[in-house]
Amino acid sequence: MADRLLDRLAHSEKKGTPKQLSRECARAGIRLPAATIRTWIHQKRLTPDQYGHVTLSSIVPLLRRRAG
Repeated sequence: MADRLLDRLAHSEKKGTPKQLSRECARAGIRLPAATIRTWIHQKRLTPDQYGHVTLSSIVPLLRRRAG
């Protein structure tokens, strides 16, 4: 079931701040603190746009790695 949720998120074009994406993941049943997303940005594993927004689909590979 988690794979299906991640597949749905992988095709999402939603963008947002770490806090907004954390909330979006929570709606999908995935616990992902905003602090984790900020850490990934700081580690250069995610690249935000000029507004500090990240796409939901860009965090899916990192979620898969974290779960595996």
